[in-house]
Amino acid sequence: MILPAQLVRRGKYSIADPLFVEERRPVLVARKLRRGAEAGDIVLVNVREKGRSLRGEVTKVLGSPDDPRNVYDALFASIETSRSFSPKVEEEAVAVARKPVGEREDLSGLPTVTIDGSDAKDFDDAISIERTGGGYRVWVHIADVTHYVRPGTRLDREAMRRGNSVYLPGTVAPMLPRALSEDACSLRPGEEKAAVTVEMEVSSSGETLSRRAYRSLIRSDARLTYGGVDAFLRGEGEVREPELVGTAYELSRRLKTRAAVRGKLELGGREPEYEVDERGVPVASGVRRSTPARELIEELMILANEAVAREIRGRPGAVYRVHERPDEEDMEKLATRLEAIGVGAEPTPENLGTISQQSKSDAVNYLILRSLPRAFYSPASLGHYGLALENYTHFTSPIRRYSDVLVHRALLGEEAPEDTTAAAGEVSEREWRSTVCERTADQYTLMWLMRDRVGETMEGTVVSTAAFGLFVELETGATGLVHVSKLPGWWTLDPSGVVLSNDSIGASYKVGDRVLVELLDVLPLMQRAELRVVKRR
Repeated sequence: MILPAQLVRRGKYSIADPLFVEERRPVLVARKLRRGAEAGDIVLVNVREKGRSLRGEVTKVLGSPDDPRNVYDALFASIETSRSFSPKVEEEAVAVARKPVGEREDLSGLPTVTIDGSDAKDFDDAISIERTGGGYRVWVHIADVTHYVRPGTRLDREAMRRGNSVYLPGTVAPMLPRALSEDACSLRPGEEKAAVTVEMEVSSSGETLSRRAYRSLIRSDARLTYGGVDAFLRGEGEVREPELVGTAYELSRRLKTRAAVRGKLELGGREPEYEVDERGVPVASGVRRSTPARELIEELMILANEAVAREIRGRPGAVYRVHERPDEEDMEKLATRLEAIGVGAEPTPENLGTISQQSKSDAVNYLILRSLPRAFYSPASLGHYGLALENYTHFTSPIRRYSDVLVHRALLGEEAPEDTTAAAGEVSEREWRSTVCERTADQYTLMWLMRDRVGETMEGTVVSTAAFGLFVELETGATGLVHVSKLPGWWTLDPSGVVLSNDSIGASYKVGDRVLVELLDVLPLMQRAELRVVKRR
């Protein structure tokens, strides 16, 4: 087994302390098996059991933990993925990338655009739209990955093993080699590309009246960015195909209204985003929230995903994106936690969105999210609670998600997995491991960017409490710990789990409280920041 680890000296021995994996036992590494690694270096270690201990041999020296790129490589290794592929997989990708697109419906003259982030390299979805007498005709074009990646090939086995692309700050471990992900499959502007198109007639209220899916040939007229489209929608800039963008935005607003009426759960949410230098090293971080341009694409992709979910019902190999309703026990726990922080509403699966909107609190949203089950893939169409849809799947990102490759095959009548249940379980597990990896990278990066700020005071919000202290999300986005030893007297955790109290002095901290804290220490590799409360806000 290959593990990422940090090499340390303990007396006369070299020890590799595993990083980012469940295995926490130290690995003894003989001097002659260090391969030139120095104490402090991040390494990959081939580990074997010997008696009750672990012995290992360094297989690769990644380098100093002071360079985030080495840490990202260790994180990729922790989930058995990487930025590169084996020579044989690369060779196969280059060979199939030259495959002719074959006979398909020609939509290359249809006005078409992609809208993505400014740093995107793989473009797997494009849109076309026009008004009709009673509504809209919408085309959602998705890269035809299954035309190139055939079942049972090395490419397919590697894509299935990886499960999805993994995005860390400034870098990515792609699911497919770049000959496909950034070239042959990517819907780049001005190039004829193989796609799978879902063509829909949509009413003025956003109801899908008809749908048809087929292989197509498209040519994107422009590669638009979220920032550029947002500026255009504010009246502060121009875009290629302005009528298309304006019509798509109009429909997206109607789809959003329709979603709210049917009960789609909207919790806002924010994600960190990074500025990286020419070497790919993060130099600054910010917060990305939803914008009209992002919502435009989100609503049209949901529209296509729902249409395809209905289309593949009963077909061999079909998998669905499932999000189950929270159960009664989940709601009882949430009610206790909300009451403890002063929110008196009685939560039900139907009113969580209303509670979120009325509270306007990231802390309340955090507690609601904690009460929801995790979404997963299943061969049974069990519905999507968060989107309030009876049928839903993932069809729109086959360059980045293997689940979507399975859906394309079911939609097009191609070979199904031998065991669809097992395949759905595997992609669900890979997705979860990738999510944990990406979250760990965020915490590491945000703390690494704070490494020179020890001693400074920052504002933050209590996002979690434990018997041993308070977790505070800082203005930077990183989460640090105020240990109870840094608080006066004896503190106990309320049965709700969201309030830490000291009855002798009549003080308490609860989830949602704003505090001013001092950064006492930061250990990025451990994703650990030690804080001290300066005062309440």
